[in-house]
Amino acid sequence: MFSNEIYQEITLVCVFLNYRCSVSTADLFIRMTIKNKKSSTDCIKRLDGLHGDAVVSTVASQHEGCRFETRRQPFCVELSVLPMHAWVSSRNSGFPHRSQHALEENLLTVEPIAAEILLETYKRKLADEGRLFLAEFQSIPRIFSRYPVKEAKKTCNAIKNRYVDILPYDENRVQLTTGSGEAGSDYINASFIDGYKEPKKYIAAQGKVVFLIFYLIWMIWEQQSSIIVMVTRCEEGNRVKCAQYWPTPERETEIFEEFIVKLTSEDLCPDYIIRRLSLVNKRDKNSEREITHIQFISWPDHGVPGEPHLLLKLRRRVNSFKNFFSGPIVVHCSAGVGRTGTYIGIDAMMEGLEAEGRVDIYGYVVSLRRKRCLMVQVEAQYILIHQALLEHNQFGETEISVSELHSVMSMLKQKSADSEPTLLEEEFERLPSFKKWRTFNTGIMEENKKKNRSSIIPYDYNRVLLKMDDGHSHDSDADDEDLDLCVVIDERISSATQGYWGSHALITAQTPLEDTSADFWLMVYQKRAFTIVMLSDCKEDCGGKKTFGDIEVEVTSTDISPSVITRSIQIRHVRRKEIRTVKHFQFLKWKGAELPEQTQDFMEMIKNIRHAYKDSGSQKGVPVVVHCDDGSSRSGIFCALWNLLDSADTEKLVDIFQVVKTLRKERQGMMSSLEQYQFLYSALGVAFPVQNGEVKPVKDAAEADQVQVVNETESASESEQPVSTTSNVQQAAAEITPPGADEEPSPPTESAPVKMFDQNLFSQSFL
Repeated sequence: MFSNEIYQEITLVCVFLNYRCSVSTADLFIRMTIKNKKSSTDCIKRLDGLHGDAVVSTVASQHEGCRFETRRQPFCVELSVLPMHAWVSSRNSGFPHRSQHALEENLLTVEPIAAEILLETYKRKLADEGRLFLAEFQSIPRIFSRYPVKEAKKTCNAIKNRYVDILPYDENRVQLTTGSGEAGSDYINASFIDGYKEPKKYIAAQGKVVFLIFYLIWMIWEQQSSIIVMVTRCEEGNRVKCAQYWPTPERETEIFEEFIVKLTSEDLCPDYIIRRLSLVNKRDKNSEREITHIQFISWPDHGVPGEPHLLLKLRRRVNSFKNFFSGPIVVHCSAGVGRTGTYIGIDAMMEGLEAEGRVDIYGYVVSLRRKRCLMVQVEAQYILIHQALLEHNQFGETEISVSELHSVMSMLKQKSADSEPTLLEEEFERLPSFKKWRTFNTGIMEENKKKNRSSIIPYDYNRVLLKMDDGHSHDSDADDEDLDLCVVIDERISSATQGYWGSHALITAQTPLEDTSADFWLMVYQKRAFTIVMLSDCKEDCGGKKTFGDIEVEVTSTDISPSVITRSIQIRHVRRKEIRTVKHFQFLKWKGAELPEQTQDFMEMIKNIRHAYKDSGSQKGVPVVVHCDDGSSRSGIFCALWNLLDSADTEKLVDIFQVVKTLRKERQGMMSSLEQYQFLYSALGVAFPVQNGEVKPVKDAAEADQVQVVNETESASESEQPVSTTSNVQQAAAEITPPGADEEPSPPTESAPVKMFDQNLFSQSFL
């Protein structure tokens, strides 16, 4: 983005009305004068503290100081830019004098937080739009200039720095050993980072460009690192974040000078990819080493993950591969500071919380900045560390290996005394209710009340949207994307529901009324759903061909069993030639009760649906439509088991608590009773019975979704970009923080001002 050869180059983006700047060094400050006919405002800010919406002009200068003036009625803007050393020495220029010592004096005295008051402290700091969080974060110097970066600034090393303002300090940089004696041959942009009472536990590194891959492999070899944590995709938002330094499944082997890298396995999970690599040094016979590469792929392009438990899950995966001989854990993103610092902060502070029952997040982030500049780059990442620790402290670790399912179920049935609740009951009581955490204004509008069967109304944020034809005729086989000239309205009875493989994998809806049947079938058509699951008691009139609005529906075959009716239904848009076949499953053994009559019958139906879903050629992005009377009670049980079976088949792990917690956020009324929660455990017990002392899936149940060997680059382009459930206000918190290398500025957009924090939205996850 910036010249590596001219460190003092200034790239200034002046933004009209609000001002945003992107610069090649953090040591630049700006004097800004804004004039209009009535007044004149003169202020001084760091360049990274300016924000705005519409780019006016870009000025690049190789001089130590520059001036730029733009005139747009009714404003006149004058900008003066100086590097820090000139700013500090110019006492007569009007710039205030602030040394590094003065910056360090701004550090606050923040006491460690005891586990028992972690929630209380979090709420207090979040109050008043996160004022205390902001004060803490802004008090930490972005760069500790007392630590020299002479090696990084050498001309011979400039090309090795991805960003000219993110440089490793000399005292803890990783040094490569070499016999060549060439200048800069020992340099790599990477820093040793201390863990919790463990020196040099991590290496924080920048993401490599193609010609620097060799240095990364060299460092991994010399440091005997066996675990790499990559907290970015190779490309995000059409920007290259990191070159791919491992082989594809097709090539299997890559050679980087004297190093041979082989891919031995690659397992895709929704939020991360685990690769097993073999590393061989051609100069060292019998030197093959095994490297575990774990790539987290669910960090949104902007903002932070909306679910902190995803990073706790990542941490568990990483630590499951760690042993005494692992060497430093290499962690990198693009610049090796923002996401990298966040992951390291969570891992280290989790150890501290478990060891001492208290945590000093502020103090540790300060220590991270003393080891590498800009670690934990934006305020939203600082808050995320708190959220992850709070998530663990409030809810504990609820993930279960399938092989241990029955033993854990037996343990959860225990109670400390006859009058005490069981461990399972205590676990259920810890589930947050998420009351009033989202709006549902559309569903309660007067004209929509007749469309609701019950008081359970979809939230506004994830209601299913339909495109209604506005008089245009489309006589083609085009996808629903060809309805771009149509009017967008919302389907007010349905909610897009989080699935194991991503958002919108499931659609939960109330059983359609006569007035909503046309909308229901249009939704099935536009979302290209091939599977419908009916969990309601009502009798279906299945005779002949019927037309619901613009959709023709015809039942072509029916298979009746004691517990399930399976129908093949052909649907066609009246202005299209394409005919689609939909499989419709109606469960019969659920008559007015809270739970299915027979668990075995219900699980058998789900197994058959999963086979049909696979056989239809449906991709992970194609939703399954599930409906019951209220769209929540029975549908919630089905969705939970659907996701849990996906997890069990893919990872051999299940987390009933987190699955239910996520569903409760998606739609009101989901998994509301203890009996429903207990049913999930018993249903999984049926799906994975104990056979000859081992837990095994029911025959063929695991064949529906196998672990897939994939090319990460291809999968990133073919699959839906992971959609973070990060709240708008959380992303806003990240966006108003000065953009850095990990949080690159996005193109300006017009939007209304957004409050930095919604206290209720942040705290509901823990209530």
